[in-house]
Amino acid sequence: MSRMTTLSEYTTVQGGYAYKSADFLKSGKFRVLKIKNIRFGYIDYSETDFIDEKLSEKTKDWMVKPKDILISMTGSGPNAPASLVGRVARVGRNEPISFINQRIGKIIVNDKIHPDFIYYLLSQKASQEYFVNNSTGSANQVNINANTILSLEVPKISFDESKKIADILNCFDEKIQLNTQINQTLEQIAQAIFKSWFVDFDPVLAKADALAQGKTQAEAELAAQQIISGKTPEELTALSQTHPDQYAELAEIARAFPCEFEEIDGFEVPRGWGYQTVGSLINVVDYVANGSFATLKENVTLLSEPSYAIYVRTTDFNSGFSKELRYVDKSAYDFLEKSVLIGNEVIISNVGDVGTVFRSPSWLGMPMTLGSNAIALKNYDIPHYLYLHFISYKGQQDISSIITGSAQLKFNKTNFRSLQILIPNNKTLSIFEKIVNPIFERIDKNMNKNLKLSEIRDLLLPKLLNGDLICQQ
Repeated sequence: MSRMTTLSEYTTVQGGYAYKSADFLKSGKFRVLKIKNIRFGYIDYSETDFIDEKLSEKTKDWMVKPKDILISMTGSGPNAPASLVGRVARVGRNEPISFINQRIGKIIVNDKIHPDFIYYLLSQKASQEYFVNNSTGSANQVNINANTILSLEVPKISFDESKKIADILNCFDEKIQLNTQINQTLEQIAQAIFKSWFVDFDPVLAKADALAQGKTQAEAELAAQQIISGKTPEELTALSQTHPDQYAELAEIARAFPCEFEEIDGFEVPRGWGYQTVGSLINVVDYVANGSFATLKENVTLLSEPSYAIYVRTTDFNSGFSKELRYVDKSAYDFLEKSVLIGNEVIISNVGDVGTVFRSPSWLGMPMTLGSNAIALKNYDIPHYLYLHFISYKGQQDISSIITGSAQLKFNKTNFRSLQILIPNNKTLSIFEKIVNPIFERIDKNMNKNLKLSEIRDLLLPKLLNGDLICQQ
Protein backbone atom coordinates (compact mmCIF):
# COMPACT_ATOMS: atom_id res chain seq x y z
CA MET A 1 0.00 0.00 0.00
CA SER A 2 2.88 2.31 -0.84
CA ARG A 3 1.05 4.37 -3.49
CA MET A 4 -0.54 7.49 -2.07
CA THR A 5 -3.16 10.00 -3.15
CA THR A 6 -5.29 12.59 -1.35
CA LEU A 7 -8.68 12.28 0.29
CA SER A 8 -10.17 14.36 -2.53
CA GLU A 9 -9.96 11.31 -4.82
CA TYR A 10 -12.54 9.53 -2.69
CA THR A 11 -14.64 12.15 -0.92
CA THR A 12 -16.18 15.61 -0.84
CA VAL A 13 -17.15 17.65 2.22
CA GLN A 14 -20.62 19.07 2.86
CA GLY A 15 -20.64 21.95 5.33
CA GLY A 16 -23.33 22.37 7.96
CA TYR A 17 -26.32 24.67 7.75
CA ALA A 18 -26.05 28.11 9.35
CA TYR A 19 -28.92 27.90 11.84
CA LYS A 20 -29.68 31.08 13.77
CA SER A 21 -29.95 31.30 17.55
CA ALA A 22 -33.61 32.24 17.17
CA ASP A 23 -34.23 28.91 15.43
CA PHE A 24 -33.35 26.85 18.48
CA LEU A 25 -35.84 25.26 20.86
CA LYS A 26 -35.16 23.72 24.28
CA SER A 27 -36.87 20.44 23.41
CA GLY A 28 -38.39 18.64 20.49
CA LYS A 29 -37.89 15.83 17.98
CA PHE A 30 -35.31 17.35 15.64
CA ARG A 31 -31.85 17.94 17.14
CA VAL A 32 -29.12 20.23 15.88
CA LEU A 33 -25.57 18.97 16.27
CA LYS A 34 -22.88 21.52 17.06
CA ILE A 35 -19.12 21.04 17.13
CA LYS A 36 -19.19 20.25 20.88
CA ASN A 37 -21.39 17.21 20.13
CA ILE A 38 -18.79 15.62 17.84
CA ARG A 39 -16.57 13.50 20.06
CA PHE A 40 -13.83 11.03 19.17
CA GLY A 41 -15.73 8.24 17.43
CA TYR A 42 -19.22 9.00 18.71
CA ILE A 43 -21.83 11.76 18.95
CA ASP A 44 -22.72 13.16 22.37
CA TYR A 45 -26.43 13.99 22.41
CA SER A 46 -26.51 15.12 26.03
CA GLU A 47 -26.57 18.86 25.24
CA THR A 48 -28.33 19.67 21.97
CA ASP A 49 -30.75 22.31 20.79
CA PHE A 50 -33.81 21.52 18.66
CA ILE A 51 -35.62 22.95 15.65
CA ASP A 52 -39.27 22.75 14.65
CA GLU A 53 -40.70 20.47 11.95
CA LYS A 54 -41.03 23.24 9.38
CA LEU A 55 -37.34 24.14 9.56
CA SER A 56 -36.37 20.48 9.61
CA GLU A 57 -38.16 20.02 6.28
CA LYS A 58 -36.48 23.11 4.84
CA THR A 59 -33.02 21.89 5.88
CA LYS A 60 -33.53 18.16 5.20
CA ASP A 61 -30.36 18.07 3.08
CA TRP A 62 -28.38 18.57 6.32
CA MET A 63 -30.06 15.70 8.20
CA VAL A 64 -27.68 12.90 9.13
CA LYS A 65 -28.30 9.19 8.63
CA PRO A 66 -26.66 6.02 9.99
CA LYS A 67 -23.05 5.55 8.90
CA ASP A 68 -22.58 9.25 8.04
CA ILE A 69 -19.09 10.49 8.89
CA LEU A 70 -18.95 13.87 10.65
CA ILE A 71 -15.90 16.03 11.40
CA SER A 72 -15.49 19.09 13.63
CA MET A 73 -14.06 21.95 11.56
CA THR A 74 -13.52 24.23 14.56
CA GLY A 75 -11.84 23.31 17.81
CA SER A 76 -8.67 23.65 19.79
CA GLY A 77 -5.03 23.05 19.07
CA PRO A 78 -2.81 20.55 20.92
CA ASN A 79 -3.05 22.57 24.16
CA ALA A 80 -6.60 21.24 24.76
CA PRO A 81 -6.73 17.61 23.56
CA ALA A 82 -10.34 17.00 24.55
CA SER A 83 -11.66 19.55 22.03
CA LEU A 84 -9.17 19.14 19.18
CA VAL A 85 -10.17 20.34 15.74
CA GLY A 86 -10.80 17.50 13.30
CA ARG A 87 -12.60 15.14 15.69
CA VAL A 88 -14.39 12.45 13.69
CA ALA A 89 -17.60 10.60 14.60
CA ARG A 90 -19.78 8.07 12.82
CA VAL A 91 -23.57 8.15 13.17
CA GLY A 92 -24.84 4.91 14.68
CA ARG A 93 -28.07 3.00 14.17
CA ASN A 94 -31.21 4.13 16.02
CA GLU A 95 -29.73 7.51 16.99
CA PRO A 96 -31.91 10.64 17.33
CA ILE A 97 -33.01 12.56 14.22
CA SER A 98 -30.34 15.23 13.85
CA PHE A 99 -29.11 18.00 11.57
CA ILE A 100 -25.60 19.44 11.28
CA ASN A 101 -24.90 23.04 12.20
CA GLN A 102 -22.19 25.16 10.60
CA ARG A 103 -18.57 24.18 11.28
CA ILE A 104 -19.48 20.50 11.14
CA GLY A 105 -18.54 18.75 7.94
CA LYS A 106 -20.20 15.64 6.51
CA ILE A 107 -17.79 13.45 4.56
CA ILE A 108 -19.47 12.29 1.33
CA VAL A 109 -17.75 9.14 0.07
CA ASN A 110 -17.83 8.08 -3.60
CA ASP A 111 -18.04 4.50 -4.85
CA LYS A 112 -14.28 4.07 -5.35
CA ILE A 113 -13.72 3.13 -1.73
CA HIS A 114 -15.59 1.65 1.22
CA PRO A 115 -17.07 4.39 3.48
CA ASP A 116 -16.02 2.61 6.68
CA PHE A 117 -12.40 2.57 5.48
CA ILE A 118 -12.57 6.38 5.25
CA TYR A 119 -14.05 6.60 8.74
CA TYR A 120 -11.26 4.53 10.26
CA LEU A 121 -8.63 6.38 8.26
CA LEU A 122 -9.86 9.75 9.52
CA SER A 123 -10.06 8.38 13.08
CA GLN A 124 -6.41 7.46 13.34
CA LYS A 125 -4.00 9.64 15.31
CA ALA A 126 -1.92 10.58 12.26
CA SER A 127 -4.95 12.14 10.55
CA GLN A 128 -5.85 14.05 13.72
CA GLU A 129 -2.32 15.44 13.93
CA TYR A 130 -2.45 16.50 10.28
CA PHE A 131 -5.63 18.53 10.81
CA VAL A 132 -4.26 20.19 13.96
CA ASN A 133 -0.93 21.04 12.28
CA ASN A 134 -2.66 22.51 9.23
CA SER A 135 -5.32 24.51 11.06
CA THR A 136 -5.51 28.29 11.25
CA GLY A 137 -6.64 30.64 13.98
CA SER A 138 -5.71 31.75 17.48
CA ALA A 139 -4.23 29.86 20.39
CA ASN A 140 -7.70 29.16 21.82
CA GLN A 141 -9.64 28.37 18.65
CA VAL A 142 -8.49 26.98 15.33
CA ASN A 143 -10.26 26.06 12.12
CA ILE A 144 -9.89 23.75 9.16
CA ASN A 145 -11.72 24.03 5.85
CA ALA A 146 -12.84 21.53 3.24
CA ASN A 147 -9.63 21.96 1.25
CA THR A 148 -7.53 21.07 4.31
CA ILE A 149 -9.57 17.95 4.91
CA LEU A 150 -9.42 16.87 1.27
CA SER A 151 -5.67 17.44 1.08
CA LEU A 152 -5.01 14.69 3.63
CA GLU A 153 -2.65 12.12 2.15
CA VAL A 154 -4.23 8.65 2.04
CA PRO A 155 -3.35 5.25 0.58
CA LYS A 156 -4.40 4.62 -3.00
CA ILE A 157 -6.36 1.44 -2.59
CA SER A 158 -9.00 -0.63 -4.38
CA PHE A 159 -12.57 -0.83 -3.13
CA ASP A 160 -12.20 -4.56 -2.37
CA GLU A 161 -9.05 -4.07 -0.32
CA SER A 162 -10.56 -1.14 1.55
CA LYS A 163 -13.60 -3.28 2.34
CA LYS A 164 -11.45 -6.11 3.73
CA ILE A 165 -9.73 -3.69 6.12
CA ALA A 166 -13.01 -2.02 7.10
CA ASP A 167 -14.62 -5.41 7.73
CA ILE A 168 -11.86 -6.41 10.17
CA LEU A 169 -12.18 -3.18 12.12
CA ASN A 170 -15.97 -3.29 12.00
CA CYS A 171 -15.90 -6.73 13.63
CA PHE A 172 -14.55 -5.07 16.77
CA ASP A 173 -17.13 -2.28 16.68
CA GLU A 174 -19.97 -4.73 16.06
CA LYS A 175 -18.92 -6.84 19.04
CA ILE A 176 -18.70 -3.70 21.16
CA GLN A 177 -22.20 -2.72 19.99
CA LEU A 178 -23.55 -6.22 20.79
CA ASN A 179 -22.11 -6.06 24.32
CA THR A 180 -23.64 -2.61 24.71
CA GLN A 181 -27.06 -3.89 23.65
CA ILE A 182 -26.76 -6.83 26.07
CA ASN A 183 -25.93 -4.37 28.84
CA GLN A 184 -28.96 -2.26 28.00
CA THR A 185 -31.18 -5.35 28.24
CA LEU A 186 -29.61 -6.39 31.53
CA GLU A 187 -30.14 -2.94 33.03
CA GLN A 188 -33.76 -2.94 31.84
CA ILE A 189 -34.25 -6.20 33.75
CA ALA A 190 -32.88 -4.58 36.92
CA GLN A 191 -35.07 -1.53 36.36
CA ALA A 192 -38.16 -3.73 35.93
CA ILE A 193 -37.52 -5.50 39.24
CA PHE A 194 -36.94 -2.16 40.98
CA LYS A 195 -40.16 -0.67 39.57
CA SER A 196 -42.25 -3.70 40.49
CA TRP A 197 -40.93 -3.90 44.05
CA PHE A 198 -40.31 -0.29 45.05
CA VAL A 199 -42.48 1.90 42.81
CA ASP A 200 -45.60 -0.16 42.04
CA PHE A 201 -45.29 -2.24 45.27
CA ASP A 202 -46.58 -5.31 43.40
CA PRO A 203 -45.67 -7.95 46.02
CA VAL A 204 -47.22 -5.89 48.83
CA LEU A 205 -50.38 -5.24 46.81
CA ALA A 206 -50.68 -8.96 46.01
CA LYS A 207 -50.56 -9.83 49.72
CA ALA A 208 -52.87 -7.03 50.80
CA ASP A 209 -55.46 -7.89 48.12
CA ALA A 210 -55.38 -11.58 49.05
CA LEU A 211 -55.95 -10.83 52.75
CA ALA A 212 -58.70 -8.33 51.92
CA GLN A 213 -60.48 -11.13 50.05
CA GLY A 214 -60.42 -13.26 53.21
CA LYS A 215 -57.61 -15.54 52.11
CA THR A 216 -55.09 -17.01 54.53
CA GLN A 217 -51.58 -15.74 55.17
CA ALA A 218 -50.22 -18.74 53.27
CA GLU A 219 -52.39 -17.86 50.28
CA ALA A 220 -51.21 -14.24 50.52
CA GLU A 221 -47.60 -15.40 50.44
CA LEU A 222 -48.40 -17.55 47.40
CA ALA A 223 -49.92 -14.52 45.65
CA ALA A 224 -46.73 -12.55 46.26
CA GLN A 225 -44.64 -15.45 44.94
CA GLN A 226 -46.71 -15.44 41.75
CA ILE A 227 -46.14 -11.72 41.23
CA ILE A 228 -42.41 -11.93 41.93
CA SER A 229 -41.76 -14.99 39.75
CA GLY A 230 -44.40 -14.57 37.04
CA LYS A 231 -45.47 -18.19 37.58
CA THR A 232 -48.91 -19.74 38.00
CA PRO A 233 -49.85 -21.68 41.20
CA GLU A 234 -49.39 -24.94 39.25
CA GLU A 235 -45.93 -23.88 38.08
CA LEU A 236 -44.98 -22.94 41.64
CA THR A 237 -46.09 -26.36 42.88
CA ALA A 238 -43.93 -28.00 40.21
CA LEU A 239 -41.01 -25.74 41.16
CA SER A 240 -41.29 -26.76 44.82
CA GLN A 241 -40.91 -30.40 43.77
CA THR A 242 -38.26 -30.13 41.03
CA HIS A 243 -36.16 -27.29 42.44
CA PRO A 244 -36.88 -27.01 46.17
CA ASP A 245 -33.92 -24.69 46.77
CA GLN A 246 -35.20 -22.18 44.21
CA TYR A 247 -38.69 -22.42 45.67
CA ALA A 248 -37.38 -21.82 49.20
CA GLU A 249 -35.48 -18.75 47.96
CA LEU A 250 -38.64 -17.41 46.28
CA ALA A 251 -40.64 -17.96 49.46
CA GLU A 252 -38.01 -16.06 51.46
CA ILE A 253 -38.22 -13.12 49.04
CA ALA A 254 -42.02 -13.03 49.35
CA ARG A 255 -41.88 -13.13 53.16
CA ALA A 256 -39.64 -10.06 53.19
CA PHE A 257 -42.47 -7.85 51.92
CA PRO A 258 -45.11 -6.40 54.28
CA CYS A 259 -48.77 -7.35 53.98
CA GLU A 260 -50.26 -3.87 54.32
CA PHE A 261 -49.74 -0.16 53.75
CA GLU A 262 -49.56 2.84 56.03
CA GLU A 263 -49.77 6.57 55.33
CA ILE A 264 -46.63 8.70 55.67
CA ASP A 265 -46.79 12.41 54.79
CA GLY A 266 -49.88 11.83 52.67
CA PHE A 267 -48.47 8.84 50.76
CA GLU A 268 -49.43 5.19 51.05
CA VAL A 269 -46.25 3.14 51.53
CA PRO A 270 -45.63 -0.45 52.67
CA ARG A 271 -45.79 -0.74 56.45
CA GLY A 272 -42.38 -0.57 58.07
CA TRP A 273 -40.81 1.33 55.18
CA GLY A 274 -40.05 5.01 55.57
CA TYR A 275 -38.54 8.16 54.13
CA GLN A 276 -35.02 9.28 54.99
CA THR A 277 -32.99 12.22 53.79
CA VAL A 278 -30.21 11.51 51.34
CA GLY A 279 -27.76 13.16 53.73
CA SER A 280 -28.59 10.71 56.51
CA LEU A 281 -28.03 7.72 54.22
CA ILE A 282 -25.21 8.63 51.92
CA ASN A 283 -21.84 10.35 51.94
CA VAL A 284 -22.23 12.91 49.12
CA VAL A 285 -18.92 14.23 47.78
CA ASP A 286 -17.63 16.24 44.83
CA TYR A 287 -14.38 17.60 43.42
CA VAL A 288 -14.50 20.89 45.31
CA ALA A 289 -14.88 19.05 48.63
CA ASN A 290 -11.08 18.79 48.49
CA GLY A 291 -10.46 22.54 48.72
CA SER A 292 -10.97 25.96 47.15
CA PHE A 293 -10.63 26.47 43.42
CA ALA A 294 -7.31 28.20 44.00
CA THR A 295 -6.00 25.29 46.08
CA LEU A 296 -7.23 22.78 43.53
CA LYS A 297 -5.54 24.67 40.71
CA GLU A 298 -2.30 24.72 42.66
CA ASN A 299 -2.33 21.02 43.54
CA VAL A 300 -4.03 19.29 40.62
CA THR A 301 -2.82 19.16 37.02
CA LEU A 302 -4.79 17.15 34.49
CA LEU A 303 -2.65 14.98 32.24
CA SER A 304 -3.40 13.59 28.77
CA GLU A 305 -0.96 10.69 29.08
CA PRO A 306 -1.63 7.75 31.44
CA SER A 307 -0.51 8.41 35.01
CA TYR A 308 -1.36 7.16 38.50
CA ALA A 309 -5.16 7.65 38.52
CA ILE A 310 -8.04 8.36 36.14
CA TYR A 311 -9.77 11.69 36.57
CA VAL A 312 -13.38 10.58 35.99
CA ARG A 313 -15.59 12.97 34.02
CA THR A 314 -19.21 12.49 33.00
CA THR A 315 -18.15 12.54 29.32
CA ASP A 316 -16.04 9.41 29.92
CA PHE A 317 -19.15 7.31 30.50
CA ASN A 318 -20.40 8.08 26.98
CA SER A 319 -17.19 6.74 25.41
CA GLY A 320 -16.94 3.69 27.66
CA PHE A 321 -13.69 5.09 29.06
CA SER A 322 -11.96 4.29 25.76
CA LYS A 323 -11.27 7.83 24.45
CA GLU A 324 -9.81 11.12 25.66
CA LEU A 325 -9.19 10.06 29.27
CA ARG A 326 -7.58 12.47 31.71
CA TYR A 327 -5.25 11.46 34.53
CA VAL A 328 -3.65 12.82 37.70
CA ASP A 329 -0.35 11.86 39.31
CA LYS A 330 0.04 10.28 42.75
CA SER A 331 0.48 13.63 44.49
CA ALA A 332 -2.74 15.05 43.03
CA TYR A 333 -4.59 11.79 43.75
CA ASP A 334 -3.57 11.95 47.41
CA PHE A 335 -4.68 15.58 47.57
CA LEU A 336 -8.09 14.60 46.14
CA GLU A 337 -8.67 12.00 48.86
CA LYS A 338 -12.26 13.08 49.56
CA SER A 339 -13.39 12.34 46.00
CA VAL A 340 -11.55 9.06 45.48
CA LEU A 341 -13.69 6.41 43.75
CA ILE A 342 -13.39 2.65 44.19
CA GLY A 343 -16.26 1.58 41.92
CA ASN A 344 -20.07 1.29 42.23
CA GLU A 345 -20.54 4.84 43.48
CA VAL A 346 -23.53 6.62 41.95
CA ILE A 347 -22.35 9.59 39.88
CA ILE A 348 -24.82 12.40 39.10
CA SER A 349 -24.06 15.38 36.89
CA ASN A 350 -24.97 18.56 38.79
CA VAL A 351 -23.85 21.22 36.29
CA GLY A 352 -24.73 21.43 32.60
CA ASP A 353 -26.31 18.07 31.71
CA VAL A 354 -27.98 18.06 35.12
CA GLY A 355 -29.48 14.88 36.51
CA THR A 356 -27.71 12.38 34.27
CA VAL A 357 -26.89 9.36 36.42
CA PHE A 358 -23.98 6.93 36.04
CA ARG A 359 -22.36 4.05 37.91
CA SER A 360 -18.71 4.48 38.78
CA PRO A 361 -16.70 1.82 36.89
CA SER A 362 -15.29 -1.07 38.89
CA TRP A 363 -13.55 -2.61 35.88
CA LEU A 364 -10.81 -0.14 34.91
CA GLY A 365 -8.13 -1.73 37.06
CA MET A 366 -6.54 1.49 38.30
CA PRO A 367 -7.22 4.23 40.89
CA MET A 368 -9.89 6.82 40.13
CA THR A 369 -10.92 10.23 41.42
CA LEU A 370 -14.07 12.21 40.63
CA GLY A 371 -13.87 15.17 38.25
CA SER A 372 -15.76 18.45 38.38
CA ASN A 373 -19.46 19.14 37.65
CA ALA A 374 -20.69 15.96 39.32
CA ILE A 375 -21.38 14.46 42.73
CA ALA A 376 -20.64 10.94 43.95
CA LEU A 377 -22.94 9.04 46.30
CA LYS A 378 -20.97 6.70 48.54
CA ASN A 379 -23.08 3.99 50.14
CA TYR A 380 -21.68 0.55 49.41
CA ASP A 381 -24.50 -1.35 51.18
CA ILE A 382 -27.26 -0.35 48.72
CA PRO A 383 -25.47 1.06 45.64
CA HIS A 384 -27.79 -0.54 43.09
CA TYR A 385 -30.95 0.55 44.90
CA LEU A 386 -29.67 4.14 44.89
CA TYR A 387 -28.64 4.02 41.24
CA LEU A 388 -31.97 2.60 40.10
CA HIS A 389 -33.86 5.08 42.26
CA PHE A 390 -32.15 8.12 40.77
CA ILE A 391 -32.59 6.96 37.16
CA SER A 392 -36.27 6.26 37.85
CA TYR A 393 -39.02 8.77 37.10
CA LYS A 394 -39.41 9.58 40.82
CA GLY A 395 -35.66 10.03 41.28
CA GLN A 396 -35.44 12.33 38.29
CA GLN A 397 -38.41 14.32 39.58
CA ASP A 398 -36.64 14.76 42.91
CA ILE A 399 -33.51 16.05 41.19
CA SER A 400 -35.54 18.40 38.97
CA SER A 401 -37.11 19.94 42.09
CA ILE A 402 -33.75 21.34 43.25
CA ILE A 403 -32.36 22.55 39.91
CA THR A 404 -31.64 26.26 39.64
CA GLY A 405 -30.20 28.57 37.00
CA SER A 406 -31.23 29.67 33.52
CA ALA A 407 -28.13 30.11 31.37
CA GLN A 408 -26.57 27.07 33.08
CA LEU A 409 -28.64 24.57 35.03
CA LYS A 410 -27.22 23.20 38.28
CA PHE A 411 -27.97 21.99 41.79
CA ASN A 412 -25.90 22.05 44.96
CA LYS A 413 -24.95 19.34 47.45
CA THR A 414 -26.86 20.94 50.34
CA ASN A 415 -30.20 20.80 48.52
CA PHE A 416 -29.46 17.31 47.24
CA ARG A 417 -28.74 16.03 50.76
CA SER A 418 -32.15 17.32 51.86
CA LEU A 419 -34.04 15.17 49.34
CA GLN A 420 -36.15 12.40 50.87
CA ILE A 421 -35.93 8.85 49.56
CA LEU A 422 -38.14 5.85 50.38
CA ILE A 423 -36.14 3.15 52.14
CA PRO A 424 -37.60 -0.39 52.46
CA ASN A 425 -36.89 -2.64 55.40
CA ASN A 426 -33.37 -4.06 55.68
CA LYS A 427 -34.39 -7.60 54.71
CA THR A 428 -36.00 -6.52 51.44
CA LEU A 429 -33.08 -4.24 50.60
CA SER A 430 -30.57 -6.98 51.29
CA ILE A 431 -32.44 -9.47 49.09
CA PHE A 432 -32.78 -6.91 46.29
CA GLU A 433 -29.05 -6.12 46.28
CA LYS A 434 -28.28 -9.86 46.25
CA ILE A 435 -30.54 -10.42 43.23
CA VAL A 436 -29.41 -7.48 41.06
CA ASN A 437 -25.72 -7.61 41.95
CA PRO A 438 -24.97 -10.45 39.46
CA ILE A 439 -26.77 -8.44 36.77
CA PHE A 440 -24.50 -5.45 37.29
CA GLU A 441 -21.43 -7.68 37.60
CA ARG A 442 -22.18 -9.03 34.12
CA ILE A 443 -22.64 -5.48 32.84
CA ASP A 444 -19.22 -4.57 34.26
CA LYS A 445 -17.60 -7.61 32.63
CA ASN A 446 -19.03 -6.58 29.27
CA MET A 447 -17.77 -3.04 29.78
CA ASN A 448 -14.31 -4.42 30.47
CA LYS A 449 -14.52 -6.56 27.31
CA ASN A 450 -15.49 -3.48 25.31
CA LEU A 451 -12.52 -1.56 26.66
CA LYS A 452 -10.13 -4.37 25.64
CA LEU A 453 -11.76 -4.65 22.21
CA SER A 454 -11.32 -0.89 21.72
CA GLU A 455 -7.66 -1.12 22.67
CA ILE A 456 -7.01 -3.99 20.23
CA ARG A 457 -8.90 -2.21 17.44
CA ASP A 458 -6.95 1.00 17.98
CA LEU A 459 -3.68 -0.97 17.97
CA LEU A 460 -4.55 -2.68 14.67
CA LEU A 461 -5.94 0.48 13.04
CA PRO A 462 -2.69 2.17 11.87
CA LYS A 463 -1.07 -1.17 10.99
CA LEU A 464 -3.93 -2.15 8.71
CA LEU A 465 -4.27 1.27 7.14
CA ASN A 466 -0.53 1.56 6.46
CA GLY A 467 -0.23 -1.94 5.01
CA ASP A 468 1.94 -3.24 7.86
CA LEU A 469 -0.53 -6.14 8.21
CA ILE A 470 -1.66 -8.12 5.19
CA CYS A 471 -5.43 -8.52 4.87
CA GLN A 472 -6.65 -11.91 3.71
CA GLN A 473 -10.22 -12.94 3.02
